[in-house]
Amino acid sequence: MVTFFESLQDLTSLLLFISSIIFHRQLKLTKWKRKLSKGEMTMFVITSLAIPIYGVTYFVLLLGT
Repeated sequence: MVTFFESLQDLTSLLLFISSIIFHRQLKLTKWKRKLSKGEMTMFVITSLAIPIYGVTYFVLLLGT
């Protein structure tokens, strides 16, 4: 049962990662068309930082196990 929840957690992490990439791309396209609002700019910066950090930590954890 524990392995099922670990697999489910890995799947949800992957889905969150993919959706954040798509959202970041959408914000980048919107940024070319018009100026982003403060909330959009905040999310743009957060996703710009979170995506590479997640990738690096996932890779490090993958090598560690």
